[in-house]
Amino acid sequence: MLHKETKRRSAINDPETLQETFKRTYEGQTRMNSENVYIQTGDEKFLSELVEYIKQNISNPNLSVETLSRDMKMSRVWLYKKLLMLSGKSPVEFIRAIRLQKAIQLLENTQMKISRVASEVGFETPQHFSKLFKNEYDILPSAYVRFARMAKAQKILKAYGLAGTIKKADFNNQSTDNKSQNLIFK
Repeated sequence: MLHKETKRRSAINDPETLQETFKRTYEGQTRMNSENVYIQTGDEKFLSELVEYIKQNISNPNLSVETLSRDMKMSRVWLYKKLLMLSGKSPVEFIRAIRLQKAIQLLENTQMKISRVASEVGFETPQHFSKLFKNEYDILPSAYVRFARMAKAQKILKAYGLAGTIKKADFNNQSTDNKSQNLIFK
């Protein structure tokens, strides 16, 4: 025991040994920390700022490419080119896609009426919202709500071993395709 104590004291008193110990410790920490560092590229930063801006202004029906480009401090043409390059969508399509994704969340997780959901995500009329929703997902929002609620009920009942107590959603009698079925039963 005395030998160990003497060895420790000599390591502390010997500057080279002490420096080597600190160096090994620091290198280990640096290696470990640098493996966990994520550096966001300029394009990733641009997209995340753009998505955040749209989400913060989603209920504004006047959100346009002009206001978006102005507030992102870039020309409308440059915004169009950059967004098309990164996402494959024009700014109008990109805004619409985010609005429709938010609409799906609201339709699935709230009891809001479709007109209220349309307003919450920035569509001026429920009819326009329904038309765009149908164009994107091949199902009307009202049918989506009905099937999504049935799907949730089936999951809950299945968890309790009561899966056979509710009628399965009948997509054969509806004008839905695999795209909308995958959307509902994701």
